[in-house]
Amino acid sequence: MGGTPDLPPGCQWPTEQDSQKPLSFIAQINLAKVSGCDEQGLLPRQGLLSFFYSAEQEAWGYDSKDRDKFKVLYYEGSPSELHRVSFPDTLAEDARFEACTLTPQLEISLPSWDNNLLDFLTESEQENLFDLEERNINKLFGHADTIQSSMELECELVTNGIYCGDPSGYALPQAKELEPNAVNWRLLLQVDSNEDECGMMWGDAGRLYFWIREQDLKTQNFDASWVILQCY
Repeated sequence: MGGTPDLPPGCQWPTEQDSQKPLSFIAQINLAKVSGCDEQGLLPRQGLLSFFYSAEQEAWGYDSKDRDKFKVLYYEGSPSELHRVSFPDTLAEDARFEACTLTPQLEISLPSWDNNLLDFLTESEQENLFDLEERNINKLFGHADTIQSSMELECELVTNGIYCGDPSGYALPQAKELEPNAVNWRLLLQVDSNEDECGMMWGDAGRLYFWIREQDLKTQNFDASWVILQCY
């Protein structure tokens, strides 16, 4: 997480399409090293997943026009074939994060506080769950630890061209037709504000959430991922 990425020969540091502004490098996952935790076989057994996001944090996830402000790269070859690249000269200092190492481990993932699946919990149990969500959490898959609200429907609407920056988009007839498809989205990567570890701060102590449809995950179409930023 943080630092500079390993890229294939000839692959340039990802930029925004129109402005050519370089994206911030967020994290890279060596899939061979996490395969032992991937009991469902959701990911390829080898290769590298690399995550990039807007250096100016301009993509909040509610506007389809922000499609070029993040990137998920999948390289299916051996990581030994990659080379470490340097920060682009035009990347701002505050968009260059310190490198730190993540150690994969299995954890039970519970639905977030706003999920009606948790209605059976007592008030005390709900408070304990809320305290758990206050931790610094980076995760692959599982339930998203939301700060504002669930995001699956937002992903479905925005990727179908519906603006979700205000309530009007959710009221459209097309939104009602698309609503059942929200269940097809799942969390791919959640990145917390790892300020002490690598200088990451998303808005006001927020989190980045990279989402992907089940079908795109199965076909390894990681370029179809969507990102949402939530903060306090």
